[in-house]
Amino acid sequence: MAGTTKEIAAEVGLSQPAIYHYVGSKSDLLREIALQVDRDLFAALESGIARSTNPAEQLRGIIEEYTAAVVRDRRVFAVFWQEGHSLPQEIQDRIREDQRDFITRVGKIVARLQRSKVLPPGPVAVMARAILSMPSWMYHWYLPEGQMTATEIADVYCRLIGLGERR
Repeated sequence: MAGTTKEIAAEVGLSQPAIYHYVGSKSDLLREIALQVDRDLFAALESGIARSTNPAEQLRGIIEEYTAAVVRDRRVFAVFWQEGHSLPQEIQDRIREDQRDFITRVGKIVARLQRSKVLPPGPVAVMARAILSMPSWMYHWYLPEGQMTATEIADVYCRLIGLGERR
C-alpha cells in the first residue's frame, strides 16, 4: 500500500491513533473507505433516477448528486482513487462489479438520450464513463472556499454535455 496510515489519516481529517481506535488496520480503513464510496455512488444514482422519468433530468440528477458527494467527502474519494489498488482482492472485485453496474445503468440513460438526439451518437459505455469522470476527479482541484458550489459545477458539467441550464 502506497500511503502510510498517518498520510491516510491526514487525508481524511483524522489522527493516526483515531484510525486505529475506530477502524483498526490500514487495510480495514481502506475497505471501509471503498465501501463508503460505493454506497455514495449508488445513492447518487438512485437519487438522480428518482427525480424524474425524463432521462435528461435523471442524468442531470445523477451528475448533481455525484458531484455533491465528491465535494462533501473529497478526502475519502481521494483515498479511494489513490489507494484502491491496495484493497483486498475480494473488495476490488466487488467494487469493480458495482462500477460496471453503475456504468451500465447510467449507460441506459445515455442511450435513451442518444435516441432522442440530446446526446451525440457513440459508444454508450465510453460516454457514460466520460460523463462520470468529470465529478470523479474533482477531489484533485475542488476547494470548498472556491468561487463555485457543487451545484454550480454540476450545472457546468451538464451544459458541457448539452443538457442545458438548470431550471
